[in-house]
Amino acid sequence: MTDYENILVETGDGVGTITLNRPEKLNALSEALQLELQAALRELNPGDEVRVIRIKAAGRAFCAGYDLTPGTRRRAANSPGAGSRAWELGESRIALDRDGLHTTVQRWLWMWSFRKPIVAQVNGFCLAGGGELAGACDIIFAAEDAKFGHPASRALGIPPTLGLWPAKIGMLKTKELLFTGDMIDGIEAERIGMINHAVPAEKLDEATLAFCKRIAKLPMDALSVHKHVTNRWFEIAGLKTAAAEGAEFDAIYHETAAFREFARIAAESGLKNALAWRDEPFRQ
Repeated sequence: MTDYENILVETGDGVGTITLNRPEKLNALSEALQLELQAALRELNPGDEVRVIRIKAAGRAFCAGYDLTPGTRRRAANSPGAGSRAWELGESRIALDRDGLHTTVQRWLWMWSFRKPIVAQVNGFCLAGGGELAGACDIIFAAEDAKFGHPASRALGIPPTLGLWPAKIGMLKTKELLFTGDMIDGIEAERIGMINHAVPAEKLDEATLAFCKRIAKLPMDALSVHKHVTNRWFEIAGLKTAAAEGAEFDAIYHETAAFREFARIAAESGLKNALAWRDEPFRQ
């Protein structure tokens, strides 16, 4: 296997384990980490020696979301380049934003369609982009004290695929989480159908790996058929089209005054101050 900078990969007993390895950043999804995750999945795709993929994380969080470090996300300049002709004015911010968001959606849908089962092992925070990563997996195990949600809905936008929540937990719970930005623990996530199993944190690794080994007792052909025939039900109902629409609405959100104010505070005073500005009203 390739040596990666942001993930670790190991295989055994029919299971390929990918560990997100940016614990100092709570495994925030940088562009480099996302590309390495895709590359590792491609490496694990051929053959049937590995029949199931487990995605876990180092440190105290599964994934706190997309990397919001200033300058790490693709954005157009606030003002177009000088020029007297239309084609010399450059691309608009919303057009570049929309294009980048479509790329993000396609990455998650590619994982959704990956031919081998993928099992997420969630500890700690699973927020924003972390929810999209988990949502693209087929099975989710989580610690009982794990935290799921999208606090970014308060000022930053939506997770473009919504973590596939509408298909998993329904309209009412999806709206509740987006309207408030509140988080729920693993026990509640299991109760509403967001995840498969919530287990005590100290037993999470053992329980998830044991389940993956159980899956690996089936032949690859059977697993692939089982996965894709189930997926097809939701694809026919419009899941892929609906997920793609998320890029359009997230691009619209990124033109709001709240988003721009968050970005201004983050640039001038740091991300922690921007997060405090966003979340302070909800601590009352």
